[in-house]
Amino acid sequence: MKVGIRDGMLPVPFELAFMKAKEIGFDGIELCMGVNYREHTLWQDDGIEKVNKLAEDADIEVSSLSPGGFTAFSFMHNTDSVRTEGIAKLQYLAETAPQLRTNVILVPFFGGGQIKDEHVNAPRLIDGFKAAAETAEKHNVYLAIESTLSAEQHQQIIDKVGSSYVGVYYDMGNATNIGYDSPSEIRSLGNSIVQMHIKDTGGNHAGEGTVDFNAVFEAAHAIAYDSWFVLETPGKDDPIASATKNMKFVRDNF
Repeated sequence: MKVGIRDGMLPVPFELAFMKAKEIGFDGIELCMGVNYREHTLWQDDGIEKVNKLAEDADIEVSSLSPGGFTAFSFMHNTDSVRTEGIAKLQYLAETAPQLRTNVILVPFFGGGQIKDEHVNAPRLIDGFKAAAETAEKHNVYLAIESTLSAEQHQQIIDKVGSSYVGVYYDMGNATNIGYDSPSEIRSLGNSIVQMHIKDTGGNHAGEGTVDFNAVFEAAHAIAYDSWFVLETPGKDDPIASATKNMKFVRDNF
């Protein structure tokens, strides 16, 4: 088990996030990019080399890639050109991930890009996944869905797409907020879970909200989960102290 943190959770410039994560004691860092993704280092000349050097100098891994801005380019977008840009964005990251020595891309569906119940079996959604998954498969990279859907609905999409490189990025904090039974969902999804965020409810530190972490970790052990736990936890008044506290909680309790 390795523990990582999203770079946006650390109150330092991107170039310093790797070293700061290492100083705190993390094993890796999740690279986040917003709607203006082309401004991110990974889309710049020599950007991949720059990220690799930052990781190597800090002796830390890239746990995963998180294109949060993908929600504006969702597979369900009504404008074909925007939808196509979203697919191309995921394809680029799938080609890039192995060069960063990672193999997980978080694919978020929130806000305007939310997958609604009626979209679960929609050809436009499934075909978008298939197009992105075709590239991901070539590079042994996983597309991990994070959304407001239930475990059953996530599994329906995975089965429809028919690729072993499409799975779930599970967030027990989000799921508990929505009203899902996180431990049961984790057991139900099993090896369809590619990676997990660590988050509690109400903006609390891990273990101080309503997530039953004992049951969550028991369920994770039950499915033999051995991938990353990546912190997506609010920083409170002192983000470094919060990151340290949340990391220790995971290491002490899993």
